Amino acid sequence: MGDRPEQSGNESAGETRSAGGFQVPMRRREMVALSAGTLASVVLYACGADGAETTGPSAGATMNLPDCVLTPEQDEGPFYIDLARVRKDIVEDRPGVPLALALTVVDADTCKPIRDAAVDVWHCDGLGIYSGEPSEGSAGETYLRGIQLTDAKGRAEFATIYPGQYPGRTTHIHVKVHLGGQRSGGAYSGGHVSHTGQLFTADRDAEVFALAPYSRNTAEITPRDADAIYQGEGGSSSVLALRRVGTDLARDGFTARATLGISAS
Repeated sequence: MGDRPEQSGNESAGETRSAGGFQVPMRRREMVALSAGTLASVVLYACGADGAETTGPSAGATMNLPDCVLTPEQDEGPFYIDLARVRKDIVEDRPGVPLALALTVVDADTCKPIRDAAVDVWHCDGLGIYSGEPSEGSAGETYLRGIQLTDAKGRAEFATIYPGQYPGRTTHIHVKVHLGGQRSGGAYSGGHVSHTGQLFTADRDAEVFALAPYSRNTAEITPRDADAIYQGEGGSSSVLALRRVGTDLARDGFTARATLGISAS
């Protein structure tokens, strides 16, 4: 990975663009991940993007189960950490546009919801930095990573922020689904991985990235059609359905939802 200037990452969401903004070179491990290709196939359905307003902040609005659609799974990427921490709110101290993320896990054969699937998500912050990475200057940090177990409707919900970008990648959230493990207190262990993929945002980047802290990131915005994983690994089938909440984007943010169909065995 290339070196990057020191950056605290703790600036207030109300700040304006810094004249000394930074740009991150393409990460070496990310380049390796982009060239990895498809390793396996799973069933994944993601609801289409929707820019309509909602009347409330909940990501858990009623969702009809869709027909299952077979698409390739996507690369894990180079920044996965087996944190195994069960929690809904993964923001910690990261400023950004709120994102209420709701993911529903269903049996690929029957489309019936799967209970107690462990949905494991991670993504970069508004400045394109992942937690827990020494080369990112974030060793020991755990922000924007967490696991939720699905309920009887197959749904897991997270409170997070809209991800930023870094050169070479469009806006995305990583996801794994684990089955057969156990929760003990705030930790999850055991079981096996049934799905590894990525979730992509709809075309809302311009309005989000005009706000702080995103506006301090001088990395050129990468659209989905220029992203190798989105283009080469079925990204169009894993686009989050986004809905704006309220009237103040910086304060109220979006809801986002998708349905993942996996093998229940």
